[in-house]
Amino acid sequence: MKSSFISSSAIQNAMRLTIRQAQNQMTKATMEATTGTYADIGVSLGGYAAKSIDFTREVDRINSIKLSNALVGARMESAQTGLDKMKTAGDSFLSKLTALQSSHDPGSVTVAIQSATSALSTMMDTSNSMVNGEYLFAGINTDIQPLTDKTTATSAAIVTALNAYAVTLGKPVNQITGDEMKTFIETKVEPMFSETAWTDPTTGWSKASSQNMTSRISNSEVVESSTSANSEGMRYFALATVTTAALFGQNLSTDAMSAVSSKAITYTTRATTGIVTQASQLGLSQERVEKANDALDAQANIMQTKLVDIQGVDPYEASTLVKTLETQLETAYTIVSKIQQLSLVNYL
Repeated sequence: MKSSFISSSAIQNAMRLTIRQAQNQMTKATMEATTGTYADIGVSLGGYAAKSIDFTREVDRINSIKLSNALVGARMESAQTGLDKMKTAGDSFLSKLTALQSSHDPGSVTVAIQSATSALSTMMDTSNSMVNGEYLFAGINTDIQPLTDKTTATSAAIVTALNAYAVTLGKPVNQITGDEMKTFIETKVEPMFSETAWTDPTTGWSKASSQNMTSRISNSEVVESSTSANSEGMRYFALATVTTAALFGQNLSTDAMSAVSSKAITYTTRATTGIVTQASQLGLSQERVEKANDALDAQANIMQTKLVDIQGVDPYEASTLVKTLETQLETAYTIVSKIQQLSLVNYL
């Protein structure tokens, strides 16, 4: 009979190898228990790894679109707030003009001029507002301030044109009739606020683009996601307020004052109607964004379900494996510790 010998060093090295393997397995099992997916997709899925990558890429693409939609939604919501502010200022100005029709005393005229100036200031400030470094009402020219206040130059041009008009009529300004004043406003003043004049590179009020921004909100859907200060509503807003401020201080006859009030009311009404139209168009885009997000959520849920089916592991099984490996490691550590304590000195 032959006896064989196993050294304590060999046992210790074998246990160290066991510990190393158990540690690697426990790291993998811990990751799987925590994430609920395979630690190494390629090794675990083999040929199905490509499908997993495709689904993951699709989920990332959907999340990217939803993030973009959030920014688009924030921009449109801010624009809606601005448009509502302009409409409120327009409604207030309209009420002052309506009250002025029954009284043209100096106090009422002063209030109307101040109201016109205040309403125009609100429109200008709101039109030049920014969100996330982009001008809301600049169309696609989001890096350029859309409006520059040309009230002084435009008012001077209106007064000069009025004096010239009076000369052609052969009468002083204070004798111009209501019908003559309406003709003057329609033929001389209103063209100063046409889109061509409004956007003139040298003398115009606006550097905004008339082309609105568009945003892709899903695979197949693109919406207009901004509005422009070149819209009819904003141009008529400026026309009504500047005309009022410029002409009410020209010592006009009562008939001519009534004509100015009447035209200003008409222009202000068109302005607020135009602003409401802009808000409605943005509202339709906002609704489409919400519906697109709902559809994207549904798609993402489907993709996530498929990913779980492919990549998912049983978390309870993974947790059980972690506990089993912890027990094995503790046992291995104990054995190694005992072996390290072996010494012939203890037996001599």
